Amino acid sequence: MAFYKPDYKLQKAKKLIDSLDNSEENELIKYYIQKKEEWIEEQNDRLKEYRDFFDKLDRFLPNRNPVFR
Repeated sequence: MAFYKPDYKLQKAKKLIDSLDNSEENELIKYYIQKKEEWIEEQNDRLKEYRDFFDKLDRFLPNRNPVFR
């Protein structure tokens, strides 16, 4: 049985990011984080497309577990 363990370091990091002022350096940090999140979302969309493609392709393939006698 796995128990949920909160990620306190992540929570502290999010609080720190939210508390950043609007100086140029902090805006660049926020911009970098935003671009990484967009890239991750794009990669997730690609994975979903590939997953859907292979799920559809799987319908046309023969049984993967043939019985050998």
